[in-house]
Amino acid sequence: MNKDEAGGNWKQFKGKVKEQWGKLTDDDMTIIEGKRDQLVGKI
Repeated sequence: MNKDEAGGNWKQFKGKVKEQWGKLTDDDMTIIEGKRDQLVGKI
């Protein structure tokens, strides 16, 4: 998954992230929404 994919539809992106890194919760995704650096830190 690259930066361009992350910039698209947030709901779709969130689903892909949770599939690849199941340890992330909905709360984690809400907190890091739009903050790519925080996402990278979480994974």
